[in-house]
Amino acid sequence: MRTGQLVPYFLMASYLYYNINIESPMSDEEYDVLCKRLYDEWDEIEHPHKHLIERDSLKSGTGFYINKYPTMVMGAALNWANSYK
Repeated sequence: MRTGQLVPYFLMASYLYYNINIESPMSDEEYDVLCKRLYDEWDEIEHPHKHLIERDSLKSGTGFYINKYPTMVMGAALNWANSYK
């Protein structure tokens, strides 16, 4: 996964898991790796939704704290989940 894709995949996976309560196409292990990469590559990442992510929470591997997702993230997450059913 390229650096520019880390933010949207983190947000989509978090939305599916914490808000919709459906299984993400991403495994727990992949999510953990994603969180580690986001944390490690934080300064190099430029994305319009980066501000929604609390960097320190990436150490715990969680997106539970996110309470408002952009509409495009929610739609993309549902499309992603439906494509893996």
